[in-house]
Amino acid sequence: MGMRPLDPLRSVADAADIAKAGTFGALRSGLARPRNPLVAGRMLSALRKWGTTPGLGFALGAVRDPEAIAIVDVDDPLQEEITFAEAEYRTTVLANSLLDRGAQPGTRVGILGRNSRAYAESIVAVSRTGADLIYLNTGSTADQVRTVCAAHDITMMIRDREFAEMIPQNVLSLGLDDPAGIPLLDSMPWSGSVGEVRQPAKHVILTSGTTSNHLRGASRTTAPLDSVAALLHAFPTRLGSVTLVAAPMFHAWGWMHHRMATVMDNTQILLRHPDPERLLALIAAYEVETLITVPVTLKKLVDLPTATKRRYDFSSLRCVAVSGSALPGDLATKFMNDYGDVLYNLYGTTEAAYATIATPEDLREDPHTAGRPMPGVRVEVFDRKGRTVPRGADGRVYVRSRTSIAEYVSDGSRGTVKGMVPTGDLGSIDDQGRLTIKGRADDMVVTGGENVYPTEVEDVLRTHADLADVAVTGRPDPVYGSVLVAHIVTNEGSDVTDEELLLWARERLGPHHRPREVHRVVELPRNDTGKVLRRVLAGEVRLEDLDEEELL
Repeated sequence: MGMRPLDPLRSVADAADIAKAGTFGALRSGLARPRNPLVAGRMLSALRKWGTTPGLGFALGAVRDPEAIAIVDVDDPLQEEITFAEAEYRTTVLANSLLDRGAQPGTRVGILGRNSRAYAESIVAVSRTGADLIYLNTGSTADQVRTVCAAHDITMMIRDREFAEMIPQNVLSLGLDDPAGIPLLDSMPWSGSVGEVRQPAKHVILTSGTTSNHLRGASRTTAPLDSVAALLHAFPTRLGSVTLVAAPMFHAWGWMHHRMATVMDNTQILLRHPDPERLLALIAAYEVETLITVPVTLKKLVDLPTATKRRYDFSSLRCVAVSGSALPGDLATKFMNDYGDVLYNLYGTTEAAYATIATPEDLREDPHTAGRPMPGVRVEVFDRKGRTVPRGADGRVYVRSRTSIAEYVSDGSRGTVKGMVPTGDLGSIDDQGRLTIKGRADDMVVTGGENVYPTEVEDVLRTHADLADVAVTGRPDPVYGSVLVAHIVTNEGSDVTDEELLLWARERLGPHHRPREVHRVVELPRNDTGKVLRRVLAGEVRLEDLDEEELL
C-alpha cells in the first residue's frame, strides 16, 4: 500500500521549512564548514557509492578527520579507541568476510547483541553486503528468536556470546564478542574494496505494537536529507563532538543516533548497561555533549543521591535527548532542576520515525508535552472516522513525513488515514500546536462508560511520598465494565497500607479515576526503552510468552 499523493501546497511549505531547518542546522552544527576540494570530492564519492544508507558508515569521517576517535567501547576488555580511518577499514574487511559467508542481496541477517563497537561495525558491514539486517531484542527468549528467524527467513545471525545457545541450528551463528566470530573475521585477508550495492539493504526494526498477532518490522533503507536537516535543527549537536549512546541500538531511537553520530563525526561512547552513576562518570571523563537515553534511565539519574551527583562534572552536556516512552509526572522538571535546561524529548514511533520535539523551553512550560512537529512533519489527531478533531480534543495520533515507513515486513498493512501513519497513541494538540500524548489506545480503560487514561492516574499516584513507581491497568468488572488496579513499588522502609493509599487516591481523583485495588510488586516489568509491559501486570500474558515485538 503506497502513500497518497501529497498536497502540492503543503509539500511546498514543507520543503521551505526543511530548507530553512537544514540551513540553520548545518551552520549551527558545523556541517557546512568549507572543505578542501580534494576532501569534498572524496566525500562526494562516498555518498555516490553508499548514498545515505547505513552502508555510508564511517566513510565521511575517514575523509574529513581520519585520526579522530569514532568509537569508544567502554566494555571492551582491550579498551580500544577506534579512529574513523580504522573503523572504515574494519567495516570494509568485515563486509568482505560476510560476503564470503553468504551475506548478499536477497539474504537476511539477524543481529542480537548489546551496544558495542562490534555491533556498530556490523550494522555498516551488513549494509555494504546488500543483505537485509533484522534487529532482535536482547530480552528475547530462545522461542522468540526461533520465531523471528522463521518469520523473516534469517540465514545468518551475528550475536553476543551470551545469546549463542538461542540461535537455531539451521542458522549460521557468528559471534560479536568471542574469538570464533567477528574478531576473527577482522583478521582475514582483505581482497579489496566492497563493490557498490545497487539495491540498498533493508534494516528491519521490529515494532513496539502490542495488539498484533503477527511479527511486524518497520523496514528502512536510506535517510532522506530532509530528515537529517530536521534532526540537526532539533538537537544542538555539533560536528566532532562526543555522543554517549545509552539506548539500545536494536531500537529505532538508539539506531537513529548511532547513524547521526557517524554522519556528524561524533565520537560514540558505547556501553552495554547504562548504570546511572557510570553515565555521570563517563560524561565527566569524555566531556560528553550529547546523551542519548530513555525516560527510565532519566529517572534513575534524578534519583541518585545529591552527594553522588556533586561528585561529577557534567557541565559539558548540551543535549540530553530522550524518547521511547512518555515522560511521567514532573520528571522533566526534576531532571532539569538537577542537570540544567538541556533536556529534549522526541516523540515518534518505529513506523512513523520522528514526529515532534519538545525543547527545554517547552518542557518548562508543560512537562508532559511531546512538543511541536519537526520540520517537514505533519501531525494530526483524528477520530475513529478519520476526521480531524478540534484543538484540545482527544483522538488518535497520525504522522506523515518522508521517513514514515512504506510498509510492514511480514505483515504488509499499516492502516493509513489520508496518507498518514498511525502511531497507536491517543493524544491532543493544544492552541500552540503542541502535542500531548495521553497513552496507548490499547491501554485506555473504559470504566462506568468513561474513558480513563492510565497515565493520568499514574501522575497523581506518583506524588505520594511512599511510592517509588506505579502503573495502572484495568480488570473486568460486572458492574462498571472495568475498574482500575494500581500496581505499586513502595520506597524502602515504607509502611503505607493499601487502605491508606486508596483513601489518599480517593481524595485526589474523580470517581472514574480512582483505583479500586492495589497490587504490590518488587519491580514493574519494563522493556529496554522503559515502557511498562501492562499485559504482564494485568496477568493477561507471562513475560516469557510475549511476542518479540511486545518487548520493544
